[in-house]
Amino acid sequence: MDRRTFLQGSLVAAVAAAMPGEAEAQSAAAPAFPPIDARSVWLVGDDAPPDPVAMTTRLAELARTHPEVRDRYQQKGAVEALERAFATLLGKEDCAFFATGTLANHVAVRVLCGEHRRALVQQESHLYRDESDAAQRLSGINLVPLATGRASPSLDEVRAAIDASENGPYPLKIGAVSLESPVRRVDGEMLPLALVRDIASLARAHGARLHLDGARLLLARPDLDIPAYAAPFDTVYVSLYKYLGAPFGAVLAGSKAEIAEARDLRHVFGGGLYQAWMSAVLALDALPAFRQQIGQAHARVRKLIDALVASGRARERSAAEASNIFWLEMPQALAEAAFERGRQAGIRVGRWQDGRIPLHANTTILRRPLEDYLGLFGG
Repeated sequence: MDRRTFLQGSLVAAVAAAMPGEAEAQSAAAPAFPPIDARSVWLVGDDAPPDPVAMTTRLAELARTHPEVRDRYQQKGAVEALERAFATLLGKEDCAFFATGTLANHVAVRVLCGEHRRALVQQESHLYRDESDAAQRLSGINLVPLATGRASPSLDEVRAAIDASENGPYPLKIGAVSLESPVRRVDGEMLPLALVRDIASLARAHGARLHLDGARLLLARPDLDIPAYAAPFDTVYVSLYKYLGAPFGAVLAGSKAEIAEARDLRHVFGGGLYQAWMSAVLALDALPAFRQQIGQAHARVRKLIDALVASGRARERSAAEASNIFWLEMPQALAEAAFERGRQAGIRVGRWQDGRIPLHANTTILRRPLEDYLGLFGG
């Protein structure tokens, strides 16, 4: 056995030994699901929880078969290959790897604002609600929230916000408009492309530029034209760990000039990782198959919804602009029975709330046949 093989085998064994057993981890919780394995299914969420042992094993395999994988401060290797792949996918000139989506969003808005540090955002967006005011505290950007409780601001809301800023007692230009789509806090709703284009035209007429928080963009319905959707935006962020099997990371795409500035700010804010190939190679390896599998997952979910609706056991209550989160209205007793059957079978079913349950399209639904899911609801 050569030294590399020995070290890789030792790494996998060490991680496995350090992980608590599934039965031990579940012993304190009740009611317990069966141990997580390759047949476990999540009908809620973006993906299955990561399996550290499986991830480590896959990482060792990729490192062995890709000798040029290593990067140095996010240059060359798998990081550069991942950046090229996402630049092409999103239809942008360039792309940069980031350790977190929080940093990618913050840097993007700072680059786009330039000296005009006021930006319009959705009230329910990650940038406004989940990033500890990073843009405000670290870059002095004033975030103006729109569309409280809704995914999409109307064009009139955007126009009024720009007017109030530019024509107030002390006029201030809007530097950027940041739009999250899909919007996690609003049932994963997408912003309609026609509205995005109208907002982009209005913003640019006033000298503002656009950023897309597309963390979950790849989970959208398979008929979405991703380059066309990304086209109105100057910069686009996509997450790597939510559904591409990476332990961390994000990408930010845009023009060469914007991404060059973003890379500089990445270092300024402490994002200059010495090695990022571990995350990049896993996401890069998963990307081609994922694009096909998420389409199959959407088709499977659609068949399940249609069958339940046709049987009379449920009614669909999904948003018109749903991405991968759908809603089924059904009696509480049926929903709770389905949850219990799923618990015993290792299938996570969303809990009944306000007369309905959520149903998420993700690739874990492909692990079992449609009949297994119909059986949860007595079909």
